[in-house]
Amino acid sequence: MKLNIVVFDDPLLSSNFKPLTYTRAAFELRLGVDSILDRLLATIKPTDVSLMVPEYLKDVVKERNPNISVNPDTVGEAAILVNGLFDPSRRDLLEKRVAKDGFFQILDQDLLVAARISELQLNEIIRAIKGCKSYSNLLTKSTPTFEASNTLIARYPWHLIELIKTVLIDDSMRVNNVFKTNPANTQIKGDKSALKIVEGAFLDEFITFDTSRGPIILDEECEIQSFTRISGPSYIGKQTVIKSFSTIEGSVIGECCKIGGEVSNSIILGYTNKAHLGYIGHSIIGEWVNIGAGTNNSDLKNTYGEVRVNLGGRSVNTKRVKVGCFIGDGVKSSIATKITTGRKIGSYSHIGGLIDSDIPPFTFCPKGLSAGAEPLSLDEAIKVQRRMMSRRGKNLSEAYERMIKTLFTKQMRNRGLYEAH
Repeated sequence: MKLNIVVFDDPLLSSNFKPLTYTRAAFELRLGVDSILDRLLATIKPTDVSLMVPEYLKDVVKERNPNISVNPDTVGEAAILVNGLFDPSRRDLLEKRVAKDGFFQILDQDLLVAARISELQLNEIIRAIKGCKSYSNLLTKSTPTFEASNTLIARYPWHLIELIKTVLIDDSMRVNNVFKTNPANTQIKGDKSALKIVEGAFLDEFITFDTSRGPIILDEECEIQSFTRISGPSYIGKQTVIKSFSTIEGSVIGECCKIGGEVSNSIILGYTNKAHLGYIGHSIIGEWVNIGAGTNNSDLKNTYGEVRVNLGGRSVNTKRVKVGCFIGDGVKSSIATKITTGRKIGSYSHIGGLIDSDIPPFTFCPKGLSAGAEPLSLDEAIKVQRRMMSRRGKNLSEAYERMIKTLFTKQMRNRGLYEAH
């Protein structure tokens, strides 16, 4: 069956994942070894695919996905709109509808899961997606509608953390383990076959791996230094260094990171530093973040009550007692920073001291909110980003710089500060 799909970044969902989605589509977030998009395409196996994202993200999304069309000018009626957070395990539901002629739309509560609709309606929805606007009023009752539940892989960021074990079990089945015997002076607790070490990974002596709760995958050219303990389910990305005396538990760590101290039940995206002692738990950390020595986040309230998170101006009960923080790209924390439960730290902010409220993007408060906060200048944000990227042998591309500038303008306008800059 030929399947031409348009994977769209749902503005109604993507806003729930801010600050991580200020700089990427929600489907670009990492989930195990791959991104959500990679997992979706590997399962659905479309004949042709294009992506629809907010217009200001178009060029950076294209850089990350050079072989896929991003925000094409026209899309024909034959194309199937597919939500970027569609659960690929529900592939049969999609194929059943696609196999039949005619228009359709599949809804999961208030969200569009997939659709084949008229060209006029399709392009109206695409304009809404590009403009980060709601498409709900564009869904017509005249189109055959099918209600389905549990068709989206996640609605909130904490859902991704809870999927770590499921996806890593699946990923581990596809990894070729190059180590047939235990590395020297290394202890493996649990099922030894659940430790998957990809060719090129480097292990020091005196490391403990515990697979009793899930698999552990060490990707190529990662380095695990001595006296470290890694408990599954966990994934260590390509060229990432886990420093000596570290404890990693139930976490996914992307490529080219430097990680020390304790990381528990968290997702850390690529090119991020947390090289020193400190605790990160039940959190998602973006790219190009530098977490200063002694930075800790709380993931449990003193009352052991359910954590509430502010999303788009509304307080959402996570119905979970363990929720950490969500840190956007380019954030820098000073030494001994303390982040309270359920906080969101906006992209390119510099923080320190006690952070007990959400932080907007481009905020400078290196001594804590009580000591005052002010906007970080655009020039400073770009300068720091360029410096950090150069330390990893990367250049700040024109597309990435334009994205930062556009995001800055949007944020300053929202805060009523644009004219001052």
